[in-house]
Amino acid sequence: MDIFDNAQVGERLRHLRCVMDISTTEMADSLGVTTGHFRKWERGQHAISLEVLYILHRQYGMDLNYLITGMAREQDLVSAFFDMTPEEIFFMMHQLLENCEKMYRERKGRLCGEEKGGER
Repeated sequence: MDIFDNAQVGERLRHLRCVMDISTTEMADSLGVTTGHFRKWERGQHAISLEVLYILHRQYGMDLNYLITGMAREQDLVSAFFDMTPEEIFFMMHQLLENCEKMYRERKGRLCGEEKGGER
């Protein structure tokens, strides 16, 4: 099991940046990196340093647990719900549904694979 997947972290970083309506250039400038380097983070081509993670949390309020693992703590999620814009709620619900669909397809694939294997 991969503990740290740069591509997934980059995807979540890009989504959070878009939800906050911050341009790539603006965020890169605030983090002290070039736009090209920031884009490499979003594409998962480079790992984000601890220093930058700290700045993302401190300056933008990003949930580092979510950014790194894709999971948010329940109490954080509930309290954040009250502070979210409709767009942020839509994005979160969209991600939730996509993850549920992905899990369903993976489980269905495993079950179908087991059935085929048992028939032979």
